[in-house]
Amino acid sequence: MGLTASPSRSCVCYIANKGYLFQSLVSAIQARRFAPEDCSIFLFDLSREQGDESRRIADVCRAKGIDYVWHAPDFLGGLHIMNARMFLDQMLPSDYGEILYLDGDTQIVADLTPLLAFQPQHGRLCAVRDPMVYLDAINRLNDDLRGEIDAFGENYVNSGVFRVRRSTWADISREALSRMSDATRALHFEDQTIINQVTDGRRDYASIRWNFPGFVLGYGLEAIAQPAIVHFMSNPRPWQGSYAPWGKDWHRPYQTVIDEFPEIADYCGVLDLRRKAAYKLKQVAKTYIERRFWENPALLAHIQRMESQVAV
Repeated sequence: MGLTASPSRSCVCYIANKGYLFQSLVSAIQARRFAPEDCSIFLFDLSREQGDESRRIADVCRAKGIDYVWHAPDFLGGLHIMNARMFLDQMLPSDYGEILYLDGDTQIVADLTPLLAFQPQHGRLCAVRDPMVYLDAINRLNDDLRGEIDAFGENYVNSGVFRVRRSTWADISREALSRMSDATRALHFEDQTIINQVTDGRRDYASIRWNFPGFVLGYGLEAIAQPAIVHFMSNPRPWQGSYAPWGKDWHRPYQTVIDEFPEIADYCGVLDLRRKAAYKLKQVAKTYIERRFWENPALLAHIQRMESQVAV
């Protein structure tokens, strides 16, 4: 934590705990490759204790140029770890003023410099519209989810990837945490929806390439926006095996890290053979159905229109 740098120093941040450290580590290794050399990559470990998993992940972080930081999760006060990103201002060293936050279920496949170089104005959050916005446009969203996002029109964002100034995020976080209550816990995406509420009217929109849904890989959306950050938002996930629609190519990065550091192989989370076979069959059927509506011309035109309005 005793790093010296200018207050405008940039960083990419991941937050995970036991059972999810490996996945975040793989994304962090990719971020280290695709971020400028002077940008730090932080992996915050909020495991209750620093056991073997944490120690081995920390060793790999050091070998790969990633800043591993362990924090006891007591400061969350019983909140789910997803809310830990609202405490980034407290966790980061004081000399970091620019944040790119990434969920650990992402893969980085292109240069992060354009997103890191983008400067949101003070008080504004830069994020990508959630895929639910596009499904809602073609009436493929169930009523419960529609009720949660409709208040934002086309501008409901996914909070798994965002670019923000540290001072702005501290203000957003304080307000978001103050709004959490028993009522908001009835929301399907409590923290994400509250972040949308707090930043409504104060957002810059980034291209879908910076938070590309993994479940639509290969459906043609890459022709609209070539992915730079792919977000695997739903099960199964590529570290669990080679499933449609991503296949072996997106499972390989996890295997590559295991091959280099076999001591962390137990933390990958690969499915057992029975569950793997069941998922393979399920994904084939799911892909057949989903491909039909993600290739819908009206949906593609809607996404293209949104892409023409992005800031980065």
